[in-house]
Amino acid sequence: MLIVNTDSIPGRDIEVLGLVSGVGVPPIKFKLTTKAMGGVIEEGVERANKSMIEKAQRLGADAIIKVFYDKEVSDISAQILVWGTAVRFR
Repeated sequence: MLIVNTDSIPGRDIEVLGLVSGVGVPPIKFKLTTKAMGGVIEEGVERANKSMIEKAQRLGADAIIKVFYDKEVSDISAQILVWGTAVRFR
């Protein structure tokens, strides 16, 4: 599945299917250090993307455009949010 943060895909005519989103909450069982934070956020992004892609696939999407990420992080938790527009190639 192609995931981009642009408004379109150059050279492709697309049909908009709708908004899709995902949330990634990696398991955290210890106080986060700055060094550990990078891996935690990366795992959260992977989980959020997987959730979003599954929703887009159910709609029959070929790609997700206009993708945005947000995060909420504290010493003991992290949550990654992602959303975008599912599209099908014509």
